[in-house]
Amino acid sequence: MLLLPLEERLKKWFTEVSGVNRFDALKDLAPTCSEVEILKMLPECAYLVRGLWVCKSSLLFDGVYSGPMDRILLEFTKRDPVPSNILEPFINLIGNRAMRDWILSPLCKRRQILKDHKFISADLSFIKRYPHIVNEQECAWSARETTLRESLEMSTTLAKKTMNSTRPNVASKGPHSNMSKGRDGPSQGSDDLARSVLGTVFTANKVRSMQAVVRDLRQLAAKYASNRKDGSKLQALCNAAKNCASLPHDELNRKIHLVAVPVHSVFVAKHEDKRALRNIFILLFRHKEPNGTLTKQEVVAAAAKHIKREITDREYHQVVTEICISTEDGHLLLKNGDEP
Repeated sequence: MLLLPLEERLKKWFTEVSGVNRFDALKDLAPTCSEVEILKMLPECAYLVRGLWVCKSSLLFDGVYSGPMDRILLEFTKRDPVPSNILEPFINLIGNRAMRDWILSPLCKRRQILKDHKFISADLSFIKRYPHIVNEQECAWSARETTLRESLEMSTTLAKKTMNSTRPNVASKGPHSNMSKGRDGPSQGSDDLARSVLGTVFTANKVRSMQAVVRDLRQLAAKYASNRKDGSKLQALCNAAKNCASLPHDELNRKIHLVAVPVHSVFVAKHEDKRALRNIFILLFRHKEPNGTLTKQEVVAAAAKHIKREITDREYHQVVTEICISTEDGHLLLKNGDEP
């Protein structure tokens, strides 16, 4: 294993050997690397929870299980133990009982009498030694919490919209308000469903390549097809995801524009608030060459110019976590959009 590049070495360890690790133990995997090098690579593979490094859910699962696992971990970043009534809604999202046990057993223990879940352990020494890493990870969790909340809200909105779109048509004198006037043109309803499924894709990952969008749509269709609740609603979403995934790229490109902005070879999720910092990043990256990088100073200056305000560290780190990766010299590079 020591012959592998550091990133591959860490990913292999987290996914095949131990999903929860102390930093001091991980250093043994990289005897020739400095602590700085290891700490820089770890966030690519793991989340920090109570001083321990926990394998990223995206390395273990697709969206079906990664969302619930992230929600569970998020609660443990806030408190320990966590009352069972707070965790159980997220645990119940993992439909397969065996999978629940597989996910939870390395992370926490349920205490029946106390009606809570206790995290497996904590590494207080890491928290004391590396406060800057702890702060960075807190910012990352803050950004992740926003994404998880958006995902939940999107799911709720989708359910409501789809319930309306799948109701039987009632006879009326005029055309349905969701139908376009053009006889052969696409209906507004089909665009609504496309917007819904593509919105789900870009809620989970703010930057996607065309190839990743197609892959995500197929996974989403399979997820909807496997859910037997609310069959008619989910069937409509399943069909919409399948249809979008099978579109010619130029037509799918048009659909993606409903929810995302093209930036060179990838798409970045739109933000409804025009004064949102993500839009500043999008503007700056679009004016760069492909694979161009940004500095924080550029972002701060552009924010002052275009949205006329100072930005907070929290919102800055949130956008960086969502759409960027950091280079060795500390510059910001737009994600390639192919992350699992």
